Amino acid sequence: MRDNKFENWYREKLWSLADNESISGGQLDHFLGRGVQLISPASDFGLESLGQIIPKILIGASEEYIESLKIPYQATSYIAANTAPNGDSYVYKIPGKEGGGVLLLFGGQRKLGDNAFASISRILLGHKATMVSVKNLMINKHHIWNWQFFGNNFKKSDPELYEDLVKLDQIRKKSTLYCVVVARYANSMKTVNILEEYRKNKIAILNPANNIKVIFITSQSGYDYVSNKIPESNLLNYIVTGEEFDIYEAMVTLRKKYDVNILLNDGGRYMSNGVRDAGLLGEERITLEPYPGIRVVPEELASSSILGSKGIGLDGNELQGTILVHSTKIGQESANIYLYPLDDQRVMRTYR
Repeated sequence: MRDNKFENWYREKLWSLADNESISGGQLDHFLGRGVQLISPASDFGLESLGQIIPKILIGASEEYIESLKIPYQATSYIAANTAPNGDSYVYKIPGKEGGGVLLLFGGQRKLGDNAFASISRILLGHKATMVSVKNLMINKHHIWNWQFFGNNFKKSDPELYEDLVKLDQIRKKSTLYCVVVARYANSMKTVNILEEYRKNKIAILNPANNIKVIFITSQSGYDYVSNKIPESNLLNYIVTGEEFDIYEAMVTLRKKYDVNILLNDGGRYMSNGVRDAGLLGEERITLEPYPGIRVVPEELASSSILGSKGIGLDGNELQGTILVHSTKIGQESANIYLYPLDDQRVMRTYR
């Protein structure tokens, strides 16, 4: 859908950032050429209930740009909560709490906004592949990585919204869905005891009955350790990057060999930061939650628990190295989309 008002605002914002030297001339050209996709659930697909919650859905690159890449266009999806009633910082995990204390950040129960936003992210960005770290996989070993994990919360509370999500998934689902597991080295797999849990058939995505296509990305040592016990099959493949783990080469292979042109990185902050630092992360989709209270957020927080702070983004937003291009208020929640600049010379098939 074309939205001239948004496009004009976005271009003006980019030019203003360049004039203020917040972004370089090369980054300006990159963002202008990269474009965006703006989807209206109601007018584009007739999904009225979904449109009432999230009227506009943005993807931070045009279809043409995504097709020009030699790697998958990659996005993450997170929640983060304010660290104080009127604070400037946001925390994405609570140290010492199971699963990082995610439910605590919601105040004990997942909320409407994040369930809808996370479902949409998995449908639109994860319809070809969802990527997880082997550590995150094993923490959630009984979980199948699809949008229903969030969307099923609407089955009883809002069946019309649930049906709209089903329809959106049917519209978007046109290819093989892969679950991509990143295990950098053999020690990564040994630490989480993957072979023993696989032997007990405790890992849902590796249970043949669930018919999930899985791709392991690892180094030679990881492959040597695991491949004899978890052999390749019609449901399982390996991408081996060599003696040293190389996420860039892995992404090139994932795009070229398996036709994955877009993927949702759902593997945890440590892994997504590694992808970001390699210059391969296109966007972050983050639901900002209000302050959940002093009983949840301790006064002293490790810096590793902080997602970001207002003012550190390229445009003054809360996420370093990004520009905030879209925000939807859902009650007290904000469903935000932040874009990272990519190095076109490195990621595009033909750089102009």
